[in-house]
Amino acid sequence: MNPDERATQNVRLFDTLSAHYDRMGFLPLTALYLAQRFDAQPGETLLDVMCGTGTLALALADAVGAGGRVVGADLSPGMLAVARNKAAGQPQVSFVEADATALPLADAEFDGVACASGLFFVPEMDAALREWRRVVRPGGRVVFSSFGKGLMGFPPLGRLPSPDAAAQLLREAGFEEVTVDLQELPYPLPTPQDRWDDIEAGMEGAPLAALPSEVRRQLQTDHLAELELLFAGQPLTVPVPVLVATGVRAG
Repeated sequence: MNPDERATQNVRLFDTLSAHYDRMGFLPLTALYLAQRFDAQPGETLLDVMCGTGTLALALADAVGAGGRVVGADLSPGMLAVARNKAAGQPQVSFVEADATALPLADAEFDGVACASGLFFVPEMDAALREWRRVVRPGGRVVFSSFGKGLMGFPPLGRLPSPDAAAQLLREAGFEEVTVDLQELPYPLPTPQDRWDDIEAGMEGAPLAALPSEVRRQLQTDHLAELELLFAGQPLTVPVPVLVATGVRAG
């Protein structure tokens, strides 16, 4: 599959997932963690690439305040529709349908670029980072997150499994002052049903949509029974390995 075909496939997937995407609680958790790590300042102009349903963009908008500006970019019309609905009444936030590797934005337009849990979906990650470097001003930073080993088993997540891999990508794209760290965030799951909701809302559950309804119900019943043994009547907290990488565009 060539990069254009893979990108089109990704758009279809995320359009399908958009209505329930925020039910995957570990994604808002990691987006808000990235917002904290990004350390946006009042009055800054920021870009959230592959913004999804807008969780990170809205958190950055709160940080930059009324004097700042945040643009969210995504290729999925479905995701953008959800994001725009969530951002209603916040004029400092806007959204644009755009490819992460070909942004309709000016050179050096932004003080910083952020991307939460998205870069590993881009067929050409190096091209994306070079494009983000183009739109950030000299001295501005690019910050992105990924997941470490151990979170689910989908191939896209495995494309950035280590700090070394992320650091190498940033350096090859021309960034300096590169820093990368890997932290485990505690993710609470109060009940087995909460874990099933994660599965059903995301990529793990995408194959379920093609199954007959009675088969889906039986799979849910069987898996919830397995989860009941794991939870043992108590809430469960699982570690989510989150990698955060930062690079600065030299002056």
